[in-house]
Amino acid sequence: MKENIESIIRRTMQRTGLNLDVKEDHCGINMTYQFIHDYVTYDSERIMQALAEQRHPVDLDTYVTAITLHELGHSIDREALLASIPQSIEVLKLKQGLPVPAQYGDPNILGILIEEDERNLVFEKTAWENAGMLNSMHQLVRPDDFDAIAIQSLGTYEKKLADKKHQLSLLGGQAIA
Repeated sequence: MKENIESIIRRTMQRTGLNLDVKEDHCGINMTYQFIHDYVTYDSERIMQALAEQRHPVDLDTYVTAITLHELGHSIDREALLASIPQSIEVLKLKQGLPVPAQYGDPNILGILIEEDERNLVFEKTAWENAGMLNSMHQLVRPDDFDAIAIQSLGTYEKKLADKKHQLSLLGGQAIA
């Protein structure tokens, strides 16, 4: 299975002309774009789980092609991702040593975490927009399949953000954006 998945990833990159290094990583995330070092990682076991979780059933080739396009969409936006590093470092420093309940119990800290999630959601949406452009140019995935995969993928980020905003409202705080 690993070889098949990597073959689909490489074929997608070749067809778009955006060839990055590809590395297997058993991190529990189906695919990631490592923007600092400009390469893509994949977890074949998580990809198979995510494929099975798709509400709009697609085959392995379609799913891997779509998420590869998404990671390539991040690579197109690499400069913006690199520019976000100082803000991300500040958030990491803020969270360092604080247990999650403390982070979620302080309206100021939770507000900062919400801002970080909002930035991440913008990056995710931008990557899917870029992926959509690549898909339109190269016609690799049927539009209805592509859209269903993108919507479900974005839903995980939107739910995480909504949960934090809800928690902030319970604390009597207010989200900045």
